[in-house]
Amino acid sequence: MLAEFAIGFILFIICYSIFINRIRGLPPGPVPLPLVGNLLSLSNEAAKDLLRLSKKYGPVLTVWMPQPVVVITDSKVLHESIIRGGDTFGDRPQSSSHLIQMFDPYGAGWKEQRRFSFQSFKEVGFLGAEFRSLVSNYAQEVILNWKRTAAKDELVDVTECLQSAVSNVMWRLTFGRTRPMKDPFFKHISEVTHRLSLSIIHPCVILSDAIPFLHRIDFLLGNPLKTAENCRQEALEITKQELLRIESSCSEDEPTRCYVQAFLNEIEKRSPSGTSDGNFTRDQLLLSATSHWIAGIETTVTTLRFGIHFLCRQPEVQRKMQEEIDERIGQREIFMEDQKHLPYCMATILEIQRLANVGQLNFFRLTNKDSVIGGHHIPAGSTILPQFPSVHVDSDVFDHADELNPDRFLNDEGAFVKDPRVTPFSMGVRACPGEGLAKMELFLLLTSITQHLTFSNPDSTPSKLLIDYGLTKSLEPFTVKITAR
Repeated sequence: MLAEFAIGFILFIICYSIFINRIRGLPPGPVPLPLVGNLLSLSNEAAKDLLRLSKKYGPVLTVWMPQPVVVITDSKVLHESIIRGGDTFGDRPQSSSHLIQMFDPYGAGWKEQRRFSFQSFKEVGFLGAEFRSLVSNYAQEVILNWKRTAAKDELVDVTECLQSAVSNVMWRLTFGRTRPMKDPFFKHISEVTHRLSLSIIHPCVILSDAIPFLHRIDFLLGNPLKTAENCRQEALEITKQELLRIESSCSEDEPTRCYVQAFLNEIEKRSPSGTSDGNFTRDQLLLSATSHWIAGIETTVTTLRFGIHFLCRQPEVQRKMQEEIDERIGQREIFMEDQKHLPYCMATILEIQRLANVGQLNFFRLTNKDSVIGGHHIPAGSTILPQFPSVHVDSDVFDHADELNPDRFLNDEGAFVKDPRVTPFSMGVRACPGEGLAKMELFLLLTSITQHLTFSNPDSTPSKLLIDYGLTKSLEPFTVKITAR
């Protein structure tokens, strides 16, 4: 009798697993395993793994991570649903542990916070002349530092100077000040961000929502949940120190110079008595400010590092960039207005973003009402993964998708053509609010350093691409040979 019961139970589990998506009215997908779902089907190359699954189950599929997630990998369906659907896909699923959720707001308050971010960025002029000049000045400092090293015939790890430049721009926007180039502080915040990125993709962290019991046995598993929370707290502590400095040094009559000042002014305007008002509290400021610098520094620095690596690996692309700059700009400073004069450079930057694919997984979204995605009826409250990064590596979309080919974004007349299928900043109501600043940094830094310097691999052969996989991809340390032009 016991054996029959066991066999029956096993058959029930197998049948339930096979038909679970159909039972719950979800799109088709791979059969999930108990507790872990389909996580074992995902490797470090998650964008390619999800693309591979979509070729079997369709461009709208269900992948259990370990809870059911509706994954979209088709560019047309993504545009029809995520962009045209607007607020339907604007929310985020809540994480009970706050580790996977991290700093991104969810619920009714996120719209107000997003509007305020755009408003405050505009108030401090983050796309205006001051910030354009700031980025250009740091580009020149980077060039000067690397020229000094090149004169000594030493190899260069490009990370330090790029971190200093990008971090200073973000620190100026968020906290209203900058630091000296090569300040050890920038290496520290990069290390904190990197540890955080690695810790929150640990299997125990990912599974902690589905299996809350993991919190109780965390110490038996090597404390991955505690490590992730410690990394989170370390990032928050960096922001706390900056907030204390600003609150102690800024006066009410001082012009607003940064996001934090704008937020503090809004708190005061809404709550002159000092009581909290909805979303505008010091706790929310701590989370929002931390989110800004974490999201705005590491991804841009990583993309620039990938760009230099690709230029070393394919010197003919670097040479074409330099020829275009020499012909149309000469030796004068490059400005944002020069984008229209540098179509090949623009195409190269977009292709670097596509191929680098720094964010392999988009962030989860939550449907707030019933919807239709690619012909599938999706109920309200479903978790959605708009997998734009998988489009970037799809050979059915981009010929030889694993190769750097800027020409794919040039028309027959040689003009740059923006491809809507390349979306490194995501799209829709949850698109990256710092997209404009990141594009400015990528354009001014990459074109300026290429104008004055030539990069090559030390042994004159293509180096192997070594990648660390966390929440985002990053290159392991590497050195290049730099020659002044």
